[in-house]
Amino acid sequence: MESLRPVLLHIPHSSTLIPEKWRHIFHLNDIDLNRELVTMTDSYTDEVFACELTDHLTFPVSRLLVDPERFESDADEPMSAQGMGAVYEKTHDGRPLKSTSARQTLIDDYYTPHHEQFNSRVRAMLEQFDSALIIDCHSFPSSPVPCDLDQTPDRPDICIGTVPFHTPEELLETTKQLFSDQGYSVLVDCPYAGSIVPSEFWLTDPRVHSIMIEVNRKLYMDESTGAKNKAFDQIKRHVHSVLQVMVRLTS
Repeated sequence: MESLRPVLLHIPHSSTLIPEKWRHIFHLNDIDLNRELVTMTDSYTDEVFACELTDHLTFPVSRLLVDPERFESDADEPMSAQGMGAVYEKTHDGRPLKSTSARQTLIDDYYTPHHEQFNSRVRAMLEQFDSALIIDCHSFPSSPVPCDLDQTPDRPDICIGTVPFHTPEELLETTKQLFSDQGYSVLVDCPYAGSIVPSEFWLTDPRVHSIMIEVNRKLYMDESTGAKNKAFDQIKRHVHSVLQVMVRLTS
Protein backbone atom coordinates (compact mmCIF):
# COMPACT_ATOMS: atom_id res chain seq x y z
CA MET A 1 0.00 0.00 0.00
CA GLU A 2 1.30 3.46 -0.91
CA SER A 3 1.26 5.87 1.99
CA LEU A 4 -1.36 8.60 1.82
CA ARG A 5 0.70 10.68 4.23
CA PRO A 6 4.15 10.29 5.76
CA VAL A 7 2.44 8.77 8.83
CA LEU A 8 2.28 5.09 9.72
CA LEU A 9 0.13 3.70 12.52
CA HIS A 10 1.83 0.64 14.01
CA ILE A 11 -0.78 -1.55 15.73
CA PRO A 12 1.01 -4.59 17.17
CA HIS A 13 -1.22 -6.01 19.89
CA SER A 14 -4.85 -5.71 18.78
CA SER A 15 -5.34 -9.29 17.54
CA THR A 16 -6.67 -12.19 19.59
CA LEU A 17 -6.02 -14.68 16.79
CA ILE A 18 -4.21 -17.89 17.62
CA PRO A 19 -4.36 -20.09 14.50
CA GLU A 20 -5.67 -23.55 15.28
CA LYS A 21 -2.43 -25.17 14.16
CA TRP A 22 -0.67 -23.50 17.10
CA ARG A 23 -3.28 -24.17 19.80
CA HIS A 24 -1.47 -27.37 20.89
CA ILE A 25 1.68 -25.54 22.05
CA PHE A 26 -0.28 -23.67 24.76
CA HIS A 27 -0.43 -25.17 28.24
CA LEU A 28 -3.61 -23.30 29.25
CA ASN A 29 -7.14 -24.62 28.95
CA ASP A 30 -9.62 -22.63 26.86
CA ILE A 31 -10.98 -20.62 29.79
CA ASP A 32 -7.56 -19.62 31.09
CA LEU A 33 -6.30 -18.86 27.60
CA ASN A 34 -9.25 -16.55 27.00
CA ARG A 35 -8.55 -14.77 30.29
CA GLU A 36 -4.93 -14.30 29.28
CA LEU A 37 -6.03 -12.89 25.94
CA VAL A 38 -8.32 -10.38 27.65
CA THR A 39 -5.51 -9.33 29.98
CA MET A 40 -2.73 -9.06 27.41
CA THR A 41 -4.48 -7.90 24.23
CA ASP A 42 -4.66 -4.21 23.39
CA SER A 43 -8.28 -4.83 22.51
CA TYR A 44 -9.88 -2.74 19.75
CA THR A 45 -6.83 -0.57 19.19
CA ASP A 46 -7.23 -1.22 15.47
CA GLU A 47 -10.61 0.53 15.81
CA VAL A 48 -9.69 3.17 18.39
CA PHE A 49 -6.77 4.38 16.25
CA ALA A 50 -8.45 4.01 12.86
CA CYS A 51 -7.64 7.02 10.70
CA GLU A 52 -8.29 7.35 6.99
CA LEU A 53 -5.45 9.87 6.59
CA THR A 54 -2.69 7.44 7.51
CA ASP A 55 -1.17 4.18 6.45
CA HIS A 56 -1.28 1.42 9.03
CA LEU A 57 0.54 -1.81 9.82
CA THR A 58 -1.35 -4.25 12.06
CA PHE A 59 0.19 -7.46 13.36
CA PRO A 60 -2.14 -10.30 12.30
CA VAL A 61 -1.89 -12.68 15.28
CA SER A 62 -1.96 -12.49 19.06
CA ARG A 63 1.09 -11.33 20.95
CA LEU A 64 0.68 -14.52 23.01
CA LEU A 65 1.98 -16.32 19.94
CA VAL A 66 4.66 -13.82 18.93
CA ASP A 67 5.25 -10.27 20.13
CA PRO A 68 6.58 -8.08 17.31
CA GLU A 69 7.52 -5.27 19.71
CA ARG A 70 10.07 -7.31 21.62
CA PHE A 71 13.65 -7.66 20.45
CA GLU A 72 14.09 -10.90 18.55
CA SER A 73 17.06 -11.99 20.66
CA ASP A 74 16.29 -12.73 24.30
CA ALA A 75 19.75 -11.40 25.14
CA ASP A 76 18.60 -7.93 24.00
CA GLU A 77 15.09 -8.06 25.47
CA PRO A 78 14.64 -7.03 29.15
CA MET A 79 11.26 -8.76 29.40
CA SER A 80 12.81 -12.11 28.52
CA ALA A 81 13.87 -12.32 32.18
CA GLN A 82 10.16 -12.73 32.95
CA GLY A 83 9.66 -15.31 30.23
CA MET A 84 8.14 -12.71 27.93
CA GLY A 85 10.59 -12.17 25.11
CA ALA A 86 9.52 -12.21 21.47
CA VAL A 87 7.98 -15.65 22.02
CA TYR A 88 6.33 -15.76 25.44
CA GLU A 89 6.97 -18.71 27.73
CA LYS A 90 4.96 -17.38 30.68
CA THR A 91 1.67 -15.65 31.38
CA HIS A 92 1.33 -12.14 32.77
CA ASP A 93 1.40 -13.61 36.28
CA GLY A 94 4.28 -16.03 35.75
CA ARG A 95 2.50 -19.29 34.95
CA PRO A 96 3.68 -21.56 32.12
CA LEU A 97 2.07 -20.32 28.91
CA LYS A 98 3.36 -22.42 26.04
CA SER A 99 6.13 -24.56 24.70
CA THR A 100 8.81 -22.67 22.80
CA SER A 101 9.92 -25.69 20.78
CA ALA A 102 8.58 -23.96 17.65
CA ARG A 103 10.17 -20.61 18.51
CA GLN A 104 12.18 -20.25 15.32
CA THR A 105 9.25 -21.26 13.12
CA LEU A 106 7.07 -18.64 14.80
CA ILE A 107 9.78 -16.03 14.30
CA ASP A 108 10.17 -17.01 10.65
CA ASP A 109 6.42 -17.12 9.95
CA TYR A 110 5.28 -13.97 11.75
CA TYR A 111 7.99 -11.82 13.34
CA THR A 112 10.44 -11.58 10.45
CA PRO A 113 7.86 -10.85 7.70
CA HIS A 114 6.26 -8.16 9.87
CA HIS A 115 9.55 -6.38 10.41
CA GLU A 116 10.54 -6.71 6.78
CA GLN A 117 7.26 -5.04 5.85
CA PHE A 118 7.75 -2.40 8.56
CA ASN A 119 11.20 -1.48 7.23
CA SER A 120 9.88 -1.46 3.67
CA ARG A 121 6.93 0.81 4.49
CA VAL A 122 9.13 3.37 6.23
CA ARG A 123 11.73 3.20 3.48
CA ALA A 124 9.02 3.99 0.92
CA MET A 125 7.77 6.91 3.00
CA LEU A 126 11.27 8.36 3.16
CA GLU A 127 11.70 7.99 -0.58
CA GLN A 128 8.40 9.76 -1.22
CA PHE A 129 8.37 12.39 1.53
CA ASP A 130 11.90 12.47 2.99
CA SER A 131 10.27 12.03 6.40
CA ALA A 132 8.26 9.46 8.31
CA LEU A 133 6.22 9.53 11.50
CA ILE A 134 5.43 6.28 13.26
CA ILE A 135 2.62 6.36 15.81
CA ASP A 136 2.90 3.28 18.00
CA CYS A 137 -0.70 2.47 19.00
CA HIS A 138 -1.45 0.72 22.28
CA SER A 139 -3.76 0.42 25.26
CA PHE A 140 -2.95 -0.54 28.84
CA PRO A 141 -4.73 -1.93 31.90
CA SER A 142 -5.94 0.55 34.48
CA SER A 143 -4.09 -1.31 37.24
CA PRO A 144 -0.60 -2.81 37.02
CA VAL A 145 -0.37 -6.51 36.15
CA PRO A 146 2.37 -8.64 37.73
CA CYS A 147 4.63 -8.56 34.66
CA ASP A 148 4.66 -4.75 34.49
CA LEU A 149 7.98 -3.17 35.39
CA ASP A 150 6.14 -0.09 36.72
CA GLN A 151 3.84 -1.10 39.58
CA THR A 152 2.69 2.42 40.45
CA PRO A 153 -1.05 2.05 41.11
CA ASP A 154 -2.17 5.50 39.93
CA ARG A 155 -2.23 5.45 36.16
CA PRO A 156 -3.02 8.23 33.70
CA ASP A 157 -5.68 8.23 31.00
CA ILE A 158 -3.02 8.54 28.32
CA CYS A 159 0.60 7.43 28.34
CA ILE A 160 2.95 8.85 25.73
CA GLY A 161 6.16 6.95 25.01
CA THR A 162 9.27 8.49 23.52
CA VAL A 163 12.71 7.73 22.11
CA PRO A 164 14.93 10.81 22.49
CA PHE A 165 16.62 10.36 19.11
CA HIS A 166 13.33 9.82 17.25
CA THR A 167 10.78 11.88 19.23
CA PRO A 168 11.11 15.62 18.64
CA GLU A 169 10.20 17.76 21.63
CA GLU A 170 7.65 19.70 19.57
CA LEU A 171 5.89 16.47 18.57
CA LEU A 172 5.79 15.35 22.20
CA GLU A 173 4.47 18.65 23.53
CA THR A 174 1.83 18.89 20.81
CA THR A 175 0.57 15.36 21.46
CA LYS A 176 0.42 15.98 25.20
CA GLN A 177 -1.50 19.21 24.70
CA LEU A 178 -3.99 17.69 22.28
CA PHE A 179 -5.02 15.05 24.81
CA SER A 180 -4.89 17.43 27.78
CA ASP A 181 -7.19 19.85 25.96
CA GLN A 182 -9.78 17.05 25.77
CA GLY A 183 -9.66 16.59 29.53
CA TYR A 184 -7.41 13.54 29.76
CA SER A 185 -4.61 13.09 32.27
CA VAL A 186 -1.32 12.49 30.47
CA LEU A 187 2.07 11.15 31.55
CA VAL A 188 5.21 10.67 29.48
CA ASP A 189 7.07 7.33 29.54
CA CYS A 190 4.96 6.26 32.51
CA PRO A 191 3.81 3.58 33.11
CA TYR A 192 5.29 2.46 29.77
CA ALA A 193 8.24 3.96 27.93
CA GLY A 194 9.67 4.01 24.43
CA SER A 195 8.27 3.82 20.93
CA ILE A 196 9.04 1.46 18.09
CA VAL A 197 11.31 2.28 15.16
CA PRO A 198 12.15 -0.22 12.41
CA SER A 199 15.57 -1.79 12.86
CA GLU A 200 16.96 -0.29 9.65
CA PHE A 201 16.52 3.22 11.01
CA TRP A 202 16.92 2.73 14.77
CA LEU A 203 19.07 5.52 16.22
CA THR A 204 20.58 6.25 12.81
CA ASP A 205 18.09 8.21 10.69
CA PRO A 206 16.73 11.43 12.23
CA ARG A 207 14.11 11.72 9.47
CA VAL A 208 12.21 8.87 11.15
CA HIS A 209 10.12 10.15 14.04
CA SER A 210 8.25 7.90 16.44
CA ILE A 211 5.86 8.40 19.33
CA MET A 212 3.82 5.90 21.30
CA ILE A 213 0.25 6.61 22.36
CA GLU A 214 -1.28 4.31 24.99
CA VAL A 215 -4.93 4.63 26.00
CA ASN A 216 -6.09 3.45 29.41
CA ARG A 217 -8.51 0.56 28.76
CA LYS A 218 -10.93 1.65 31.46
CA LEU A 219 -11.85 4.55 29.17
CA TYR A 220 -13.38 2.35 26.48
CA MET A 221 -13.90 -1.24 27.65
CA ASP A 222 -14.83 -3.57 30.47
CA GLU A 223 -11.44 -4.94 31.47
CA SER A 224 -12.87 -8.09 33.03
CA THR A 225 -14.91 -9.23 30.03
CA GLY A 226 -13.16 -7.49 27.15
CA ALA A 227 -16.41 -5.90 25.94
CA LYS A 228 -16.63 -2.30 24.73
CA ASN A 229 -18.25 0.13 27.14
CA LYS A 230 -20.60 3.03 26.44
CA ALA A 231 -17.75 5.51 26.04
CA PHE A 232 -16.09 3.59 23.21
CA ASP A 233 -17.31 5.80 20.37
CA GLN A 234 -16.37 8.96 22.25
CA ILE A 235 -12.81 7.76 22.88
CA LYS A 236 -12.52 6.76 19.24
CA ARG A 237 -13.61 10.26 18.15
CA HIS A 238 -11.17 11.94 20.50
CA VAL A 239 -8.23 9.81 19.38
CA HIS A 240 -9.18 10.36 15.76
CA SER A 241 -9.19 14.12 16.25
CA VAL A 242 -5.70 13.95 17.75
CA LEU A 243 -4.43 11.85 14.85
CA GLN A 244 -5.94 14.28 12.33
CA VAL A 245 -4.00 17.17 13.85
CA MET A 246 -0.78 15.14 13.99
CA VAL A 247 -1.16 14.25 10.31
CA ARG A 248 -1.76 17.88 9.33
CA LEU A 249 1.31 19.01 11.26
CA THR A 250 3.44 16.30 9.63
CA SER A 251 2.24 16.85 6.07
